[in-house]
Amino acid sequence: MSDAATDEPLVLFVDDEAHLRVTVKDFLEFHCYQVELARSGEQALRKLQQRVPDLVILDISMPGIGGMGFLQRVQAAKTPPPPILILTARTNLRTFFDGVKVAGFISKPCSKEFLLEKIKAVLAESASAARAEERGDSRHVLLGEDDPEMADYLCRALAKQGHSVTTAESGPAVLESAPTEKPDVVVLKHYLTGLNGGPVASLLRAMPTTAATPIVVYNTVGVGDPVELVSESGSRDVNRYVVARDSGDILDAIQLTLASA
Repeated sequence: MSDAATDEPLVLFVDDEAHLRVTVKDFLEFHCYQVELARSGEQALRKLQQRVPDLVILDISMPGIGGMGFLQRVQAAKTPPPPILILTARTNLRTFFDGVKVAGFISKPCSKEFLLEKIKAVLAESASAARAEERGDSRHVLLGEDDPEMADYLCRALAKQGHSVTTAESGPAVLESAPTEKPDVVVLKHYLTGLNGGPVASLLRAMPTTAATPIVVYNTVGVGDPVELVSESGSRDVNRYVVARDSGDILDAIQLTLASA
């Protein structure tokens, strides 16, 4: 775990590419993380016995037992493993890992900035879950999403993290539900039926009961689509605006917002 003397989170980075290990270690240490390195699943298991990290970043395609062998062993142990981020060149991994508890996925290659945001989100989620367990409560999310499939996935994912969720299928439905639901965070799809997320956020800010409620607005794009970081109407009224390539980006934004609330 993090060193009490420095309070810097400890990351175990597991990958068989030597240059990538060195690059990631230098980058994360610059951003005030402690970093342990392992070149294989076997070495990573030995490192875990010596010191438990706050986060494991795990490559799947490695010689020996590989990433899957490492996952199977740590998840079969009596002691719960630390959060694990999967690092891989494969796509559409959420179905492949269905039933396997991991903190998220990072596609190779990815930018250093994206990696850093993922790490922050997972550590924030872990800290938030620990605080919720100590308090014996959960956080309540009001989700404005008009796609039933996406709404169902986000609801299930948030429930696994210990949160309760109320869904609304349109902008007006969000405005109707928010004052009575009193959520800890409002999560809005940018292009939402009836009224888009930005204007909904502005109206929520003008309502006394929701003026201080954290708000996340997300806009989904496909893999390979150009990403434009736009300043939309009402964006100044949101705590976090995320251009999401998949649902994991949305979940990360929610956790970061809850952690800072």
